[in-house]
This record gives sequence, C-alpha cells and structure tokens, in this order.
Amino acid sequence: MKSFLFGACTLFTSLFFVQNISAQDNQATFEAFLKKVYTAYENGNDDAMWAFYTDAAAEISPDGRLASGKQALKASWDEFMKMTDGKPSFTYKLTSWRLLTPDVALLTWDSTADIKMQGQQVGGPTSCVAVLRKVKGNWLIEFDGMTPVMPMPAGN
Repeated sequence: MKSFLFGACTLFTSLFFVQNISAQDNQATFEAFLKKVYTAYENGNDDAMWAFYTDAAAEISPDGRLASGKQALKASWDEFMKMTDGKPSFTYKLTSWRLLTPDVALLTWDSTADIKMQGQQVGGPTSCVAVLRKVKGNWLIEFDGMTPVMPMPAGN
C-alpha cells in the first residue's frame, strides 16, 4: 500500500512539473512569436510580415473594419501605409494565452503604436486578440483584432 501511495504521489508530482514546464515553454513561444511579427512590421519587411498569416486570415482593425483573406489584409495595410509619415513602431506585452487544442491558441496582448500621419499621432494603446493555428509546426495568425483603449468619462 505504501509503495502504491508513493508511486501515485510521484506520478502526480511529475505531471505537475511537466505541465508547468510546458506552460513556460508556451509562454516563451508566444512571446517570441509576437516579437517576430512586430519586428517584421517595424522593419517594413512585407514578405516576412505576411508569412505569419494564413491565406484565409481575417482581421478587425482598430477602426472596426473587417478584412478577410490575406490579399484583403495586404491591400488594407498598403492603403494605410500610404497615409503614414513613416514606418510605425510598437511596444507590446503578452497578457494571456490559452491552447484551445494542441494546434489552436488564443492570445491577448497590449500594444502601443507610434504612428503619425501628417505629423499627427494616430497610433495609441490597443488591446489585441489573435487566434493562432499551428501549420506544419509553425504558429500562424488565423484571426486578429485590435480594440483602441480609450479613457471612459468620469461618473457623477
């Protein structure tokens, strides 16, 4: 009986540590993923940037418009970049992640964009969400959305 209890305790302890190591690995994986995506955006490397999206990817932009399909996303981004004074820069921090299945993940993060149009700041803080799908061992964006963070008016 003692050996059974010892074995059960050892098994549960091992599973706990394996789960924690896996969670830490996933945290690092998704932080690295965001870093790669944002680096591609900031460098203006369109080929690298769009390599992180599936062909059927969709996005709800900060202005509320839905673009579906990689070609629509590219057209929307190209149109936007024609209006900006230069390359945007971003700060970001992963706030949560969850594996929905081994090949589908839900990520949230906070981002602040430094984007100027005709000298005026149009970027700002956003709360972001993405659904990622693992394709041939690589995480790709299937859907993302950005919600501008706006201060709420004070109550009476």
